[in-house]
Amino acid sequence: MTQSGLKWVCLELIGNAHGGTDARLIRPSDGGRFTGLLKDVSGLIVTDSPSFQPGDPVTVNGLKGGFLGTENGVARVLLAERRVTTKSGAFIGLDASVARMSIGLLVIENRKL
Repeated sequence: MTQSGLKWVCLELIGNAHGGTDARLIRPSDGGRFTGLLKDVSGLIVTDSPSFQPGDPVTVNGLKGGFLGTENGVARVLLAERRVTTKSGAFIGLDASVARMSIGLLVIENRKL
């Protein structure tokens, strides 16, 4: 969505006290942080609606995986098996697992804004 020419990702739509709908918006800012705001949807323009198909390669916090689906705004991603090195230099094998995260955050990490 766009507000004042800036691109934002909608995390969720929520009702407001005036009977309307607000959008909780977020976008990346400096230092790996995010900037967020709440805005009435009437002042917003949808410029793109990125979507993922089951099996699409994605990353979650830099870890590779495959998109499984979305339910109620929460994305599920199957993370691949991986090895983690401990401080002592030993390796620990981690089985494949399912990560859950906001679809908005998945869009931010995997699509150019």
